[in-house]
Amino acid sequence: MSGATGTEELQARFRPVLARIAQGAMAREADRTLPFEQVNWLREAGFGTLRVPRSHGGLSATLPQLFRLLIELGAADSNLPQLLRGHFGFVETRLAATDSAARDRWLRAVADGAIIGNAQSELGNQSFQAHTTTISPVPGTGCWQLRGRKFYSTGTLFADWIYTTATIDETQNATVLVPASARGVRRIDDWDGFGQRLTGSGTTVFEDVEINPENVEPYDRGQLPKSYPSAFFQLFHLATLAGVGRAAVSEAVEFVRQRNRNLASPQYSSAKDDPLVQSVIGRINSASFAADATTLAAVDVVEEMNQAESADGADLELLDRAEAAVYAAQGQVIALVLGLATDLFEVGGASAVTEPFRLDRHWRNARTLASHNPVIYRDRIVGDYLLNGASPRPAFAQQ
Repeated sequence: MSGATGTEELQARFRPVLARIAQGAMAREADRTLPFEQVNWLREAGFGTLRVPRSHGGLSATLPQLFRLLIELGAADSNLPQLLRGHFGFVETRLAATDSAARDRWLRAVADGAIIGNAQSELGNQSFQAHTTTISPVPGTGCWQLRGRKFYSTGTLFADWIYTTATIDETQNATVLVPASARGVRRIDDWDGFGQRLTGSGTTVFEDVEINPENVEPYDRGQLPKSYPSAFFQLFHLATLAGVGRAAVSEAVEFVRQRNRNLASPQYSSAKDDPLVQSVIGRINSASFAADATTLAAVDVVEEMNQAESADGADLELLDRAEAAVYAAQGQVIALVLGLATDLFEVGGASAVTEPFRLDRHWRNARTLASHNPVIYRDRIVGDYLLNGASPRPAFAQQ
């Protein structure tokens, strides 16, 4: 991206904020305190503008720069990158937009501090393309009316605008931008998953919400993406998982260091001097390192596609390769992080499972993230791509 900010400059800008976020992460988990304050810290520091071009007031970060910072944010508090996933996904859609007026308008809004939430999925519908949420023009008003109910509305509690989808008729859907404060919008904190508890991934209700027509973008139902939304959104989960892995290793190390006795092997005065404990720490650190490396390798493939698309337009062959690379990485990162989040308990006895340490949250968070877009389907898509040259994109359109 033209005029990109240097990696060291970005790290210097955001690492102090990430350190502040990390300090209270365990207490927020214990008290179920939603991170409104921490989202504002990131907003004030300009984190949401990372991918916005400098020409529009942003930081022009590359995809590798963005995802390296997201891994660090995930290590500080894994709720934060997930709740910002819809925001950054929306920014990518604006970067790829062919409507220059809409592109410029929204990129400048994000540069000014707007946070975009995500409300796409519904309970009970047959597929991702078949929405029970509807939008229709209101005769004589020039406006549209939105009605429906969304679940898994990750990040919407913290947002200024809600990016959602609705059915127009049997052939067309629409993406819709909804002011979070609009009359008829209700955001409900009813997410009850055992992990990622502070992402605001609950219900959003639209009750006859009036929508300005400039915020309604129709498209043909089942239309195949010509950019990389599925790969980009899945990369967010991989970066967050890699962050969980880092946090789990760091806390396992601190847990061992604070132990002043070693009853399992009394020949060693402390757990940190026990070769078996050292071996566990080394093994889980290796898994975390591999999760980072695998995630960033997939990011590099997507960045190659992104750069080619910016220069020459959509290259569908390269797009398929990028999607397949991300799906291939997905299974390995999930296995690595879930494995290390389980193995870390080998460094201590029963005290390792006590509430003050909350080491269980790393497995719970990783398992919750891994349950989004189940990897069994991604493995099949990659196998079909390699064996038969089948594009991964139709599978996305049919979800």
